Amino acid sequence: MGIGGAGDLEDEVSAMIQEHRAAAAASAERSRAVTERLPGGHDAVMRIPVAVRIVLGVNKMPLSKLLALSRGSIIPLDRKVGDMVDIVVNDRLIARGEVVVLDEDGSRFAVTVREVVVPGDT
Repeated sequence: MGIGGAGDLEDEVSAMIQEHRAAAAASAERSRAVTERLPGGHDAVMRIPVAVRIVLGVNKMPLSKLLALSRGSIIPLDRKVGDMVDIVVNDRLIARGEVVVLDEDGSRFAVTVREVVVPGDT
């Protein structure tokens, strides 16, 4: 079996985009179901903003190295390519996922949730 060509990559990207869209639709449906079960003030609760961060990795370095950084400097992280990233909401780890290409032209990316973190499992 030979190495896949550009068509294979396009098919894979299209499949990932469709998977992302299906997951987003399912998530929206779950949100609607939760909203319907909340008592009277649910609209106000559902509009509360939360800060979502995706953490690709971390690096600790001495202040002297930090101050020596310049354009083009490379900062190595503690994770490898293909490792899951952390999904953090209001400074609390809630899930882990994989970075995926969002648009067919590859100009944007997103994170697919692969596991939800149970409190105390960090």
